[in-house]
Amino acid sequence: MPYLDQFMQQWKAFLTQQLSLSGLSYLVSDADDATDIKANSMAYFAWLRTHSIELVGIDEARDEVAWVMLEKQLKALANKAENGTFDLVSKLHLEANQIQIVLNFSYDDEQHIVYVS
Repeated sequence: MPYLDQFMQQWKAFLTQQLSLSGLSYLVSDADDATDIKANSMAYFAWLRTHSIELVGIDEARDEVAWVMLEKQLKALANKAENGTFDLVSKLHLEANQIQIVLNFSYDDEQHIVYVS
């Protein structure tokens, strides 16, 4: 699923920027990129949770929920992108590489989740 990889890379770029703004660094391990993205996401979610007045008393299990929700959104959007790209290519006679999808990420500090649009 190439769109999922692209969307994960967009999240990684956003995440790297947000970590930097928070005074943290994106850490790279000997593992694969997907493992690093998840580990850094979990560190970011932990930082957000511990620095939010609205989330006082929320435990670290909520960070895993935030990750699962983000991953599900990215997978669902990747499936839509795959189908939509196929339709556009066939109807408008475009090349698939001419279609660019840019995601927006927004954090909801009351729910402790990231919305993707």
